[in-house]
Amino acid sequence: MMEHDLPDDHDKSVPTHGCARPRTAAAWIAHISHAARARSPKTRDRDASRRTSTGARVGIEPSRRAGPPRPLAALLLGLSVATAAVAQADEEPLPSPLTLEHALTLADDHPRIRAAAQAATGKTESIAALLPRPQPLFLGCHALAFTGTRGDDAARDVAWSALLTSEASQRLEIMQRFYDVLLADLSYSRDNEAMAVAFIQFDRAEARAELGQFSPLKVAELEAEYQLIRRQRAASEAAQRITRSLLAQALGRPEELPRDLVTPDLAADKTKLPELDAVVGAALENNPRVKALVGSSDAAGRALVEMSVRQQALELLTRMELLDVIAEQAETESYWRDLKLDESRTMYELEVTADLGFSMSQQTKAKRDEEQVALCLALTRAELAALQGKSVP
Repeated sequence: MMEHDLPDDHDKSVPTHGCARPRTAAAWIAHISHAARARSPKTRDRDASRRTSTGARVGIEPSRRAGPPRPLAALLLGLSVATAAVAQADEEPLPSPLTLEHALTLADDHPRIRAAAQAATGKTESIAALLPRPQPLFLGCHALAFTGTRGDDAARDVAWSALLTSEASQRLEIMQRFYDVLLADLSYSRDNEAMAVAFIQFDRAEARAELGQFSPLKVAELEAEYQLIRRQRAASEAAQRITRSLLAQALGRPEELPRDLVTPDLAADKTKLPELDAVVGAALENNPRVKALVGSSDAAGRALVEMSVRQQALELLTRMELLDVIAEQAETESYWRDLKLDESRTMYELEVTADLGFSMSQQTKAKRDEEQVALCLALTRAELAALQGKSVP
C-alpha cells in the first residue's frame, strides 16, 4: 500500500536562463515545475497568499461587527460553540494517513442512515431524499466502461442505488469518494507535469525569439498551449480539495478534510464472476432492501423490482467484463510508456535529445489511467456484492 497525500505547493523562484542543466529526471521536472510557478513575481505572490499547505483558500478577511454582539446573540453563540466542542470531544479525529478500512467503520453512524431510519417510521419526511448525494468528480465507472455511449449517465456512474440499504449505500459512497480523492491526486500529478513541459517549451521559444530564431507567432502559440494546460492544472488542484470535502461529508466529518490517504491493495480479484441468474437469486433472497420492496408491493410492483434487479446485475457483470479488457489495454500502455521513459532518460543523460519531460508526463498519465481501471474494478465488485446482500467491501 502507498500513502497518497495532497501535494505541497512550491513557491520558489528558479531561473530559466543561464542555469546549469539538471542531471536527473527528478531534478529536471522539479526545475521546470518551479520555473513555471515562478513565471512572474505577481503571480507567485498571489498564489502564495491564497493557498495553505492543504490547498485551502486563505487571505480573506472575516467580516467584522462594530461593537459587541447583542446579549441574546452572544448567548446563542456561546451555546453553539459549547455544543460543537462537546461533539468534537466525543469524536476522535481522523487518523492520518487515513485507510479505507478505517473510513468504512464510520459509515453506520452517518446522518443519512439515521435520517433514513426516521423516515422509515413514517413520522418524518425523508431529508436524505430531498438532499441527494453529489456526483463524484472523477470516478465514473459506467462511463469508463461504456465509452462512446450517450453522454453522462449520473445514475449509473454512482455506486449507491435505490436497491440497496442505506448502510450499504453509505459504505459504497465512502469507497467511491475515497477512490475519487486518489484519482484527483493522480490527475493533479498528470496535469502538473504536463504544465511543466508546456512551460519549458514556451520559455525556450521565448528565449530563442529574442535571438531571432523563433517567430512571435510560434511563441504566442506555445504560450497559448501552456496557459490552457495551466488552467487544467488549476482545476485539478482545486478538485483535490473538493474531492476531500466530499469524502469528509461521506464520513460524517464535514470539517475534517483528510489530507493523507493510503492507497489500498488493488490487486485484481481473480474470483470468477457469478452467473446472472445466481446474482438475481441472491439479491432476491439476501438483499434486505430488495426483500422489503418485494414484500410491500403487489404483483406488478414485485415484477418491477425483479426487473430492476436483473437489469442492474446484468450491467454490473457486463461492466466487469469490459473493465478487464480496458485493464489489459491500460497495462500495455503503461509498459510502453515505462520503456519510452527509460529510453528518453538515457538519451537525456547523453545530451542527445531533450524530450524527457514529455516522456515523464506521458508515463504519469498512463499510470493514472491504469489506476483508474483498478479502482473501478474494485468498486464494481463491491457494488455487485452489495446487490447480493453481501458485506461491503
